[in-house]
Amino acid sequence: MLASLNWLSELAAIPEDPDRVAAALTARGLTVDAIDRETVPGDVVLDVDVPANRPDCLGHLGLAREIAAAFSHPLSPAPATPIGEGAPVGDEIEIEIDDPELCTRYVARIVRGVRVGPSPEPVRRRLEACGLRSINNVVDASNLVLLGLGQPVHFFDLERVRGRRIVVRRPRAPERVFRTLDGIDRTLEADTLLIADGEGPSALAGIMGGADSEIGDTTRDVLIEAAWFDPRSIRRTARRLGLSTDASQRFERGADPEAPPRAQDMAVRLLVELAGGTPAPGRIDVHPRPRVPATVVLRPQRARLLMGFDPGRETMVEALRAVGIECADAAGGAISATAPSWRVDLVREADLVEEVARHVGYDRVPARLPVTGAAPDEGTTRPLADRARDLLAGVGFHEAVCYSMLQAGADDGFVPRDARAPATIANPISEQLAVLRRTLAPGLLAAVDLNLRRGVRDVRLFEVGRAFLTRGSGALPDEPYRVALAWSGAGEPRHWSRPVREVDVFDLAGVVEIALRTLAPGFALQRGIPSLAALHPGRSASWETDGRLVAWCGALHPEVRARLDLPAEVLLAEIDLDALEAAAPPAPAYAAIPRVPASARDLALVLGPGTPWGALLDRLRRVDPPAPVSFEIVDRYAGPPLADGEVSLTVRVILQPLERTLTDERTEAYRRLLVDVVEASDGVRLRA
Repeated sequence: MLASLNWLSELAAIPEDPDRVAAALTARGLTVDAIDRETVPGDVVLDVDVPANRPDCLGHLGLAREIAAAFSHPLSPAPATPIGEGAPVGDEIEIEIDDPELCTRYVARIVRGVRVGPSPEPVRRRLEACGLRSINNVVDASNLVLLGLGQPVHFFDLERVRGRRIVVRRPRAPERVFRTLDGIDRTLEADTLLIADGEGPSALAGIMGGADSEIGDTTRDVLIEAAWFDPRSIRRTARRLGLSTDASQRFERGADPEAPPRAQDMAVRLLVELAGGTPAPGRIDVHPRPRVPATVVLRPQRARLLMGFDPGRETMVEALRAVGIECADAAGGAISATAPSWRVDLVREADLVEEVARHVGYDRVPARLPVTGAAPDEGTTRPLADRARDLLAGVGFHEAVCYSMLQAGADDGFVPRDARAPATIANPISEQLAVLRRTLAPGLLAAVDLNLRRGVRDVRLFEVGRAFLTRGSGALPDEPYRVALAWSGAGEPRHWSRPVREVDVFDLAGVVEIALRTLAPGFALQRGIPSLAALHPGRSASWETDGRLVAWCGALHPEVRARLDLPAEVLLAEIDLDALEAAAPPAPAYAAIPRVPASARDLALVLGPGTPWGALLDRLRRVDPPAPVSFEIVDRYAGPPLADGEVSLTVRVILQPLERTLTDERTEAYRRLLVDVVEASDGVRLRA
């Protein structure tokens, strides 16, 4: 909001230094973004960032209250309103509210004999300082009321009010199209609130007037409307019509329900001063639901807990009274506080604590961390999750953090067909975030898609987080911990010396294998093909144990890729960390570098058709070694004189003692045990 310093000084005794005023408002939570000393000659304009919960500060009076409280100065009294003459208002117009839920108060006054014309130069400069242009003296008067009090008013040409009757109601069937002041025909919904006269709509309540009753050059008698409208109704209508006005911005945040009479008095005074009108005596005040002031109890001990220090009970009372809150003693030393009508944001005890903190100064809040007994987030202390992060970062993947919420149906292809329905969110932020994820894959897929469309050719991402699996009616969902991977682009770093090789499913399967062997090397897994509809059936793999799916990887199904219009192929994988937790070894500890040389022996093996090397390797690893051991394939051959399907492997067995060199006898004895395992294995023989 743009605020005139000259105008503020008429409402409260404020310092002449604009910087002090700006600093005081900023310290009270009303940040001054800029100070303009040049645009308006003889005035200084403050650009104030008013929070959404402070509609009272969308007028100069509200800002003046804050400045007066900051410097302990009183507000200036409001100017007197001219006394009415002639016929009373009630003889000229009838007011009716059909929908008291959406309009709890409607106040009407009449000013006769106005002369529409240009406004004086001081008025034009004041409007210019606040970012508005001058229209004529009558319209300018309504804008001055809005900028001064933060309460919109609307002027009708009394002669154009048909039937001398105003009704606040919703539209009827033939009234679904209404032309507003900007000349645009608006389509109305059944819940739109209207201001109608005796024959039809005259204005969109709280948003914009209609073309049929606007002020013109021939206007002589003005009907002044001031009202309180339901914020939700105004917000809903303004959003639906795409029509945001200065009035709607104030009503939809919550206007002061007691402000309409004050706003009318100011409007009457301005019309008399600027347009030479004569006010009619009295006013019509239709108030079907008067405001009942709410009382909130503030406990000093609670305030001390929330603020982190004790300003004292007397200081708390002084701070509350400085912003217009009435205080009284309550049981147990508490403070019974009644907020003024313009502070619609003060509804809880914490709101009162914030008022105290604003007044005494946020700089007095001690800079120390709060004491809490809450346990740390399990996800940040799980060793297996941290090891998975280190491992994947080490092989070139970047960690991503995606939303735990998805659009309904977004993860259907990445869970088994018989999986339970996802957990729905009661109050979703949007339809795109309506359910909790059952797998991490869709979030990573969206992240890869975003990167590809921004021109990133090679994308490797992983995420460690929770999935959410429903368990039954009334039960909280299971929250298994998982790690997901996504890979698109080159299968190895690009280099000018070789052609680019696109990533294949074997690349990602290799990363999954590395992760499984590193995170839980003792886990016995069976390979298979996942039955996930979103994966290509011929380019995917899975790892299971005892019927439980532990990990899967694969390329997207061509139909899924076409539906998502992905610019490049994407490979995805997911590992169930909870399933690996039981078999995970303890975290590795640092050990000294060996001081003695390693001993190596080679095994020449022939594997028959269909004999997996991995199964044989598992059996070899079960032989108790005399020192830490590793197995390395140094040669592979297939062809004559071997039979079809046979493969010859040369396996190097490396024993690395830590403290003492192994003797040939111990090394050979270990090799002999390995040979015995080979000879006892089906489909494997020693090469002659």
